[in-house]
Amino acid sequence: MPHPTNREIADRLREIRTLMEFAGEAFFKFMAYERAAETLENAAPLGVEVDIDRLTELPGVGKSIAARIATIARTGTDPYLEELRARYPSTLLEVLAVQGVGMKTAQQLFERLGIASLADLERALDGGALAEMPRLGAKSIENIRRGVLAYKGRTRRTPLGVALPIAREVIAFLRKVTDAQDLTAAGSVRRQEPTVGDVDVICTSENAELVVAAFTAWERAEAVLAEGPTKASIWLAGGLQIDLRVLPAHLYGNLLQHFTGSREHNIQFRELAVRKNLRVSENGIVDLTDGRTIVCRTEAEVYATLGMAYIPPEMRLGVGEIEAARDGTLPLVLDVHDLRGDFHMHSTWSDGRDTLDAMVAACAARGYAYHAISDHSWGRGRIGMDPEELRAQRVRVRELGQRYGIRTLCSSEVDILADGTLDYDDAILSGLDFVVASVHSAFNQSRDEMTARLLRAIESPYVNVIGHPTGRNVETFAGYDFDHDAVFAAAARTGTALEIDGQPSRLDLPSPLARRAKEFGVTFTCDSDAHGVAQLENVAYAVGQARRGWITSAEVLNARPLEEVLAFVEAKRARGADADDNV
Repeated sequence: MPHPTNREIADRLREIRTLMEFAGEAFFKFMAYERAAETLENAAPLGVEVDIDRLTELPGVGKSIAARIATIARTGTDPYLEELRARYPSTLLEVLAVQGVGMKTAQQLFERLGIASLADLERALDGGALAEMPRLGAKSIENIRRGVLAYKGRTRRTPLGVALPIAREVIAFLRKVTDAQDLTAAGSVRRQEPTVGDVDVICTSENAELVVAAFTAWERAEAVLAEGPTKASIWLAGGLQIDLRVLPAHLYGNLLQHFTGSREHNIQFRELAVRKNLRVSENGIVDLTDGRTIVCRTEAEVYATLGMAYIPPEMRLGVGEIEAARDGTLPLVLDVHDLRGDFHMHSTWSDGRDTLDAMVAACAARGYAYHAISDHSWGRGRIGMDPEELRAQRVRVRELGQRYGIRTLCSSEVDILADGTLDYDDAILSGLDFVVASVHSAFNQSRDEMTARLLRAIESPYVNVIGHPTGRNVETFAGYDFDHDAVFAAAARTGTALEIDGQPSRLDLPSPLARRAKEFGVTFTCDSDAHGVAQLENVAYAVGQARRGWITSAEVLNARPLEEVLAFVEAKRARGADADDNV
């Protein structure tokens, strides 16, 4: 049985947390599990062999919870979790996930009506049983009915690549039909989480009710889940929930900081504020010594009030950024404008949708100094290129570079075969300017086999980048298992870059692993993996993951001038030649 991923372990911790609260445990006890779960999701993957002492170095993870994490990583569950499951049906989590059903309501429904599942709740709604419950009026019952509708549509988390365009769409709509200002996507979308539970949009206006009314009337809204004078929630087809919050302009900084999160970041931020005798919320920062409220037009002012440097939203994960912002060690992370090129894209010569000409022209139009066409090698079957086609493409690439005034590197995305050899031999690879090597098959190899496979590819003097290094799909596959530290050390030693692939379904290298790789001195690339001109924009997603991993422009190969890129390639080939001479 494959070992649980960090997200799966975090889900178990959240289940413990929820059932503890349902059982009436103390707030500080169950919230410890909530904090640990969020921290774990943003930590490097654990694998099976878990170092408990290292776990306790993570914010919010004490020895007892670390021991539970280790047990779950090894067995998939924990005795305390099984004890809670024996007391309460696991389907209670369905009821608690319905918007409009709070913890106290769920406890009453369970005790009085025996409601322990979504199906039980639906029967009670249809039969009118909820009307007999104290403190549940007609409006509350209608909110629960709407919540059930949203829950049934919300079958899974939404990929960032789907949620972000929707956030931009609703922002454009509100900008067009209302006087709303400062329209911004907040929450997990702004933090560039690979998948999101919902979309948060905030704005400022002196006519909040009119903005809310326009929002709830948006034609894409399938249902209105909640509506008030300054906030509302709607549900879109497919189950995505969008929440809107509107406040006056002078509170924009406070509002944006509060609703960007993450939860763990905000908890640590509030704890710091308390130590300074302050209380923070979206409505301002209250100085408890004199009752004065400090309102902030910008987020930078919010952080400065607590004596901190501004923290980019992607870094607000509760994994050390608060301390770094206080002591002046927070790095200046990569910005999309730092990129000078893109090493990974495809044309109609393999499985791309746009021609080679179109891709080169589009990269020139973006202002890139260079880029690489990395069509697939011939092991990919009908979508791959045989050596003769590769040579023909190389001639065409040279011609187009002169036409558009951009340096197009002759490259290929070469398959790393099951034994670690490459899909083209060295004679072919040596004729390329650049090589991206990727795993596209045999994902079920053992940890040792996959590690050896990647290490062998890294040792090739012609491999410049390992493409999408874990092979993950953000919705369906956590990635193949390998010894991350061994691969990172080898990549740093040999001068092999690791890719952060911006294709929204990949976002690979995942940001926790990127931050770990950074500790080894690894060089990264941020690439679009574009299969068409429109997808060249994917580099923004790659940059978002790099920022989550604390990566700076100095650590990114395609943020460097062309001559440094070519020197990077040549240095590895020279080391390989030296090694051959010494054999």
